[in-house]
Amino acid sequence: MVPGVSRAGRPVVRQSRAGRRAPPAPPGDARAVLGSVRWVIPMDPDARLFTRPFQVVVAVTLACFLSFGATLPVIPRFVVDDLGYGPVAVGLVFAVHALAAVAIRPAVGRAGDRYGRRRLVLVGGAVTTVALLGHLAVTSLAALLVLRALAGVGQAAVVVGASTRALDLAPASRHGEVSSYVMVAVQLGFGLGPLLGELALRGAGYGAVWASAAAGSGLVVLLGTRIPRTDRPEAVTIRTLLHPAAVVPGIVFGIGSLGFIGLLAFAPLYADRLGLAAVAPVFLLCSGTIVAIRIIGARIPDRLGAVTAGSAALGLVVVGLLVMGVLATPLGLYLGVLVLAAGTAVFAPAMALAAVQGVPAGERAQVMATFTLFLDLASAVGPALLGVAAARAGFGATFVAAAAAAAVAAVLLRRWLAPRLAARSAAGGHPARALPANLWWPLRPRRSI
Repeated sequence: MVPGVSRAGRPVVRQSRAGRRAPPAPPGDARAVLGSVRWVIPMDPDARLFTRPFQVVVAVTLACFLSFGATLPVIPRFVVDDLGYGPVAVGLVFAVHALAAVAIRPAVGRAGDRYGRRRLVLVGGAVTTVALLGHLAVTSLAALLVLRALAGVGQAAVVVGASTRALDLAPASRHGEVSSYVMVAVQLGFGLGPLLGELALRGAGYGAVWASAAAGSGLVVLLGTRIPRTDRPEAVTIRTLLHPAAVVPGIVFGIGSLGFIGLLAFAPLYADRLGLAAVAPVFLLCSGTIVAIRIIGARIPDRLGAVTAGSAALGLVVVGLLVMGVLATPLGLYLGVLVLAAGTAVFAPAMALAAVQGVPAGERAQVMATFTLFLDLASAVGPALLGVAAARAGFGATFVAAAAAAAVAAVLLRRWLAPRLAARSAAGGHPARALPANLWWPLRPRRSI
């Protein structure tokens, strides 16, 4: 009998080989579909999602990424024009921010499960505000590096706290939908934040940018106080540095996201090479497509399952990147971006769903910290690796290489992640008991799966 729930929503009792009754599995089950595994969660159409606390958490996420996004187009100019350094220093500033977030996420996850998600948002927002206000007094590269690292720490805490609190506020049957809506706020912040930063820079200079970004982080703290105090679930501290439930989904997510990261890094230069007057319409098409699909198709990961939805999304990512890389025309760029954005819109929430399925509430912050860590790693090293392809064979080769990475992610998803979701279900939903001995060897799943 397949572990999980019946059509009526009641737990299905699993029968062990010795004839003993095994404990019921968590809400959901892993079903074999054409050689793959799909975790099916019974939908609850009556469950209310858009409560006031959930709206506050989404607003916190939006404010956080508006603040972060406002600095993105300004930092390179500040480093080059005001501090007098070159592109290497610009890359170092961005890398320090990402690596600081990577380093702090395991500790942030443990703190979120032990002390509460609300406290993570408040402390993280306060730290980020202090770091951004410190930008007003920066006169050296060393000072900027310290402050960007501090900002990375604070923003990592806010992201983990807000994303985990959103999951806590939703029924398990809608965790994929919750992730979609939270990521809409992320995308809006990335889309509108740079525009606000550019306007502040043109209107009043760098000081106005730092002050505006700090105000956005201050808004995170203010909104964070509106997140209701609730009884914290019993925290379960995982003995490993990374939570095992999120390692494989995080690796697949990081590799599969290299194409989107490469688009953000190289689209401006590629657009210039193709003779486009501006790259803003390309980013607008990308952001608009992602937001629209995540709103309209928010329940796709929940209805199809993480593996099926993620596989289909990676297929679109591969096609979009190949179109951009092979068809080196403005039309090819726009078509490729449209398809890539459609895949990215579903891929991210599907992998987030895979990470949290069957995980107790007392471990969710550690799971989300581990999961998002891999995106930070991909953001830190991805542009450098793809830049090698661009330097040797042109920007078209960059997107072809990213397509190959997405294809690898699709193989890992089917051969590495899907068996582990089934193993997690068979172990009663506890990821620590579901780890096969060959965790780090993706092409040799256990024979019992």
